[in-house]
Amino acid sequence: MDDWTEKYRPRTLEEVVGNREAKTLLRSWASKWNLGTPPKKRAVILAGKPGVGKTSSALALANEYNWTVIELNA
Repeated sequence: MDDWTEKYRPRTLEEVVGNREAKTLLRSWASKWNLGTPPKKRAVILAGKPGVGKTSSALALANEYNWTVIELNA
């Protein structure tokens, strides 16, 4: 049986509800990598309270660009 949080997790940034400006900035940053011109800022830090969608946003972005995800938890 699938976990419902995984079953209904957004698969694209379009499906992520909330901060449009942050989603636009994330997509812009990612598109530079896809064009072969890495941005000056080569990393993104997603910060916020638990449950606001940081992981879902990162996974949705990776899914859109067919990037492999490596998760590390401290």
